[in-house]
Amino acid sequence: MERSIDVRDQQMNTENSYDRCRIPTADVYETSDAFVVMLDLPGVQKEGISLLHEKGELKVKAVAPAGQPSDMKVLVREVRPATFFRTFTLGEGIDTGSIDARFESGVLTVKLLKSAASRSREITIS
Repeated sequence: MERSIDVRDQQMNTENSYDRCRIPTADVYETSDAFVVMLDLPGVQKEGISLLHEKGELKVKAVAPAGQPSDMKVLVREVRPATFFRTFTLGEGIDTGSIDARFESGVLTVKLLKSAASRSREITIS
């Protein structure tokens, strides 16, 4: 049986070793009509998220800036800006035109509806 969504971990390289991309943890669920991907993105604001569907892949990139109060001088900096990146390979059974995404309390939820042809259905026997 062919899967309609595949999880693959990728790490992007950056010039600064402290600013390496992190792979966000994710849960993937299947319902009768959709796949639901939930990603933990701690410290990220909605404006810092990029979600792209391209060439059969769903790419998630998010940036969590390191906060610093403007009236304080940094003595030690261990908390760095974090960049998260994750790629999901989508199969033929996904209706890519109806991908829905919501972000709440540090969790990005992406709903990928199954195409009508790939949904399971009960067949009445006559």
